[in-house]
Amino acid sequence: MTQADVIVAGGGSAGIAAALTAARAGAHTLLIERGNRPGGMGSLARVHTFCGLFHPDVSRPWAWLNPGIPEEIGRHMMERTGQTAPDLMGRVYVLRQSPELFASLAAELCARESSLNCHHGVAWTGLLRTETGWELDLEEAGKRRRVACRALIDTTGDATGARLMNPAWLQPRPARLYRPACIASLTSVGGRRDDSWHLSMAAMLAHAVRQGELPNAALGTAFRNATVNAEMFVTVDLDAGGTAWDPLDAQHHAAVLQEGRAIIQSLWQWLRANHPDFADCPPPSHAEELGVREGSCYSGDHLLGGDDLASCRRFPDEVALAGWPMEKREDARGPKFRYFDRPEPAGIPAGCLRRQDAPGLFFAGRCLSADHEALASVRVMGTCLATGQAAGRMASAWVAQSP
Repeated sequence: MTQADVIVAGGGSAGIAAALTAARAGAHTLLIERGNRPGGMGSLARVHTFCGLFHPDVSRPWAWLNPGIPEEIGRHMMERTGQTAPDLMGRVYVLRQSPELFASLAAELCARESSLNCHHGVAWTGLLRTETGWELDLEEAGKRRRVACRALIDTTGDATGARLMNPAWLQPRPARLYRPACIASLTSVGGRRDDSWHLSMAAMLAHAVRQGELPNAALGTAFRNATVNAEMFVTVDLDAGGTAWDPLDAQHHAAVLQEGRAIIQSLWQWLRANHPDFADCPPPSHAEELGVREGSCYSGDHLLGGDDLASCRRFPDEVALAGWPMEKREDARGPKFRYFDRPEPAGIPAGCLRRQDAPGLFFAGRCLSADHEALASVRVMGTCLATGQAAGRMASAWVAQSP
């Protein structure tokens, strides 16, 4: 049976940061990911901006919010895409990122760590608590095996460990989860694509929907410039069945993804026929996965609440900082933002990443202990990098003090 000091389940932004942090601290670390490459939502779903990397005070020059791996990956992305500063979008700073580059950068950073092994295409099917730690049942390429560790970090986004081991560790599911998104990239797009372009595009889409030329879902379309010229990302928020949306239902998930791709395909055809900037645009390149904004969360020693963030609350045991506003996406009218009461970050305490009755288990990223409103802030990639890093530090410290 394979033995490791730390196992990180989930290879998205939180998992990458957790694995790198644990390995750099000297822990023999195993990273497992169900997808075919690292990056999670940032590569497989083509989420194309790093949100939450920067201090929330936009009245002053931009500054990194969480040092360490969040800043390291942000700097790498800026250097490799030729960006010298983040984009100021209203009351927030964001950094454009390339999903393909993020996946290759993550793989490159992981490959540099001799004490880190990464496995992709792995399904996590079972979990057992032992006297010395944890044992996980995995399935890879049709073969089953068991691996053991002293510390386990769950960054799966849907709290897989709790669902396998003890559903009582899960928070109650909200009445409605945040809407998923379907994303694709469009190339050979002309025009300046400045603020006036986006405003006129929104008006054109609204008119086309009223005329029955596009489906109603096209009203929720957002266009974002990529890191290279003549490329754009198009994002469509999906109703996904409203209160019936369940990202863990494989058939439902696949049907929603197919619906999103069909909407983007019809939008591309309409744009080719009606907008000169898209006359030479080839068919869209679709994301492999839906952009899932909310799954299942752990109930940790501390439940981070929306009021904690809005009040910029700080904690004696905080392990990361949150600076992104609560971006709630619950209906077709687009995001509703709840900004912090002042342009300062809020703390994320260690209790959001652990439970006293599960020693050696840590959780980070989209499945940490936060309520529905707070999750709308801490689920973004920059904050996931920060909480993943914190979980990696906590897990490696746990291993170091274990007999």
